[in-house]
Amino acid sequence: NIFSFIIFISIFIILESILIFFPKQNLEEDCDYLIILGASVKNTVPSLTLKGRLDKAIEYLKKSKDDCYIVVSGGKGNDEGISEAKAMENYLVKHKIPKNKIIMEDKSTNTYENFKYSKEKIESHSKNDIKNLNIKVVTTDFHSFRSFMLAKKNRYGNVNFYSNKSLNQFIPIYYAREFFATIKTIIFDML
Repeated sequence: NIFSFIIFISIFIILESILIFFPKQNLEEDCDYLIILGASVKNTVPSLTLKGRLDKAIEYLKKSKDDCYIVVSGGKGNDEGISEAKAMENYLVKHKIPKNKIIMEDKSTNTYENFKYSKEKIESHSKNDIKNLNIKVVTTDFHSFRSFMLAKKNRYGNVNFYSNKSLNQFIPIYYAREFFATIKTIIFDML
């Protein structure tokens, strides 16, 4: 009926506005740990999406004065030759990021687990509660708001983003898909 359609469209417009305008380029705030969220790996090579995130992280590390540790977060999918974390570590080391600054989290299979298992690694490494640390997250722009929600669900304190921009031709697809992923996260992960 028309009322249900109007409600759906209203929710869609509100949520898409949040996804689009959520802050994604915070260079100002310091970070203790920089988390790079995984994306698919083609055999052993980062996908275009993952390469974009890695390049954005390298850009941040060069622009900022932060001497932060880097958490590469992503497990191994069935069709992946190595874990996303290992592919990210390889890429960063190849681009002259010191291996001793990289912490691998290679158990996660989704964004919720990225934050859950990264939190465990960070707290173990820092000997500090995640609430007391400054965390910067590198992901893709469409993914920032849902990532923020899941970080807060995992009790991260100060968390902000330095996100890679989506390829223009995929923006409508990514943001439409992210609408449904965010609704799923609200229903199944946040409530």
